[in-house]
Amino acid sequence: MPVPGLSIVPVDNDPNWEDALTTNPNTNLTANRPTSSTRSRSKPHRSDDTNTNEQLAEVLGRLANTLNTNQTPTPNTNSRRTKAHIPNTFSSTEPDKLNDFLFQCRLYFCANLAQFDTDITKINFAMTYLTRVAQDWFEVDLNQEDQDILQDWLSNWNLFVDKLRRHFGLSNPIGEVTNMLDNLCMKPGNKISTYNVDFMCYASQLGWGNSVLCHHYYQGLPNWIQDPISTQK
Repeated sequence: MPVPGLSIVPVDNDPNWEDALTTNPNTNLTANRPTSSTRSRSKPHRSDDTNTNEQLAEVLGRLANTLNTNQTPTPNTNSRRTKAHIPNTFSSTEPDKLNDFLFQCRLYFCANLAQFDTDITKINFAMTYLTRVAQDWFEVDLNQEDQDILQDWLSNWNLFVDKLRRHFGLSNPIGEVTNMLDNLCMKPGNKISTYNVDFMCYASQLGWGNSVLCHHYYQGLPNWIQDPISTQK
């Protein structure tokens, strides 16, 4: 129902503009009609709206990707890798160092499992750290491989270690370890932790009972530690 005093007057036939409202039918419509420049400033074309929305969506998409990247950091695989020290070289001149050499090799293998996944790779690595007579002895066996004389230790780590122990290790390992344990003592200025490590290293290679080991442990302590222990017996 028309409202008294209010009439709707269409402004041109431009579909982009809504009908104008006027309360005075005698108003000069030409004066109130917006110019083309006013129209472009008052309301942008729909194609401009589409471009603006697409640009805004693109910016928001990049922002969302950045936020997701910051919230989900990539794991640092390098920090998980354990860096082990390479073994010291070994020669036959110090047979008591063989156990240390083999232990260092085992630590290096454990720290690089993917690299040393077979016995052959372990043996090849260990042989590069042999020097002097030990290196020469294994070199002879390697040369025999060229003459189709197969060496089983070349593909078996346990056999390789056994070869090292028999030819370049201590001739009487039990007797040598026993002698080292008998002469072990805590020296002045040393910490007891150092004495404990040496004692456990030798004791682990012997099949002695606890009572014998306790006696040797007590004998290697200095008097100022022995006295408080003896009073508690």
